[in-house]
Amino acid sequence: MTDSDPQQERPVDRPTDRRSLRARLDELLQRPPQPAPSSVANAPGVPPVGGLAPVVFRRELPRPRRPVPGPEPAAGSGGLRLEEAVPGEQFDGPQGGRAYLIRTSLAELAGSDALDQAFARALEQPDWPLRTWLVQRGLEPGPAPDTVVFLDLETAGLGSAPLFLIGALVWSVQGLHAEQYLARDYAEEQAAIARFLADHRHRALLVTFNGKSFDYPFLRARAAATGVAFGWHPGHLDLLHASRRAWGRLLPDCRLQTLERYVCRRARSSDIGGELIPAAYHAFVRTGDATEMVEIIRHNLLDLATLAELMTRFPPF
Repeated sequence: MTDSDPQQERPVDRPTDRRSLRARLDELLQRPPQPAPSSVANAPGVPPVGGLAPVVFRRELPRPRRPVPGPEPAAGSGGLRLEEAVPGEQFDGPQGGRAYLIRTSLAELAGSDALDQAFARALEQPDWPLRTWLVQRGLEPGPAPDTVVFLDLETAGLGSAPLFLIGALVWSVQGLHAEQYLARDYAEEQAAIARFLADHRHRALLVTFNGKSFDYPFLRARAAATGVAFGWHPGHLDLLHASRRAWGRLLPDCRLQTLERYVCRRARSSDIGGELIPAAYHAFVRTGDATEMVEIIRHNLLDLATLAELMTRFPPF
């Protein structure tokens, strides 16, 4: 998902950080919510501060805007290994091949189970604001938590570029948890797509951000390109369109990280820019160094968490 900020694109002159994803997530900082402009903070429809504690990610990777000349390090030459940085499991795809699955509890990521509780409670309320939105579009008026899947993709570019990370957020008896299907090289794309569909094609409601224009058609196109039978036509709730209706006149824009800042009252510090993700993935495939993959996986996790929280914070339409 692309949601860049020019301030996040500047290189920082700090040492390369080779710690694991778990170590970085453990450093989520607690600090007072970022103040919204008075016109937003006091406007009807923008919910009060609450829910998740602020989440701040600090990025410590120098990221020059121009290619640096010279040979790249060979795979296995001392770079961070994916399996060491991001614990997960290798799996065999339903149609052959292999890929990598990373599971993360949202309560573990956010430091509390407040969002788990808010999500389940919102869907149970007869006056849940998004219920009217769903009914008007002929979708399930009262989805159960375990019928919902949040989806966010990371791709190696646009058009016919490969899809390398499928982020899904789903509900279980333990609460909300992310399942991230990672193609560690281009050949693993088919296995990642096939396993995601096998695991989640039974879910009735798909929730995305700009997914009607990008995520869902891109996933369907890459399934066709890799020979995976799709056959999944869930109800689709695109939170971008609902957000524009709810807050479009109150906020500077309706990008995901703008909504995260003003509506969810959380902020990211030095998150990887979406426009940098394709080059970072191609570099990982060439070198085997997973340092930047840790940032991409973390970026995808936080996008999923924001989607879930937005679903609980809409005002009445």
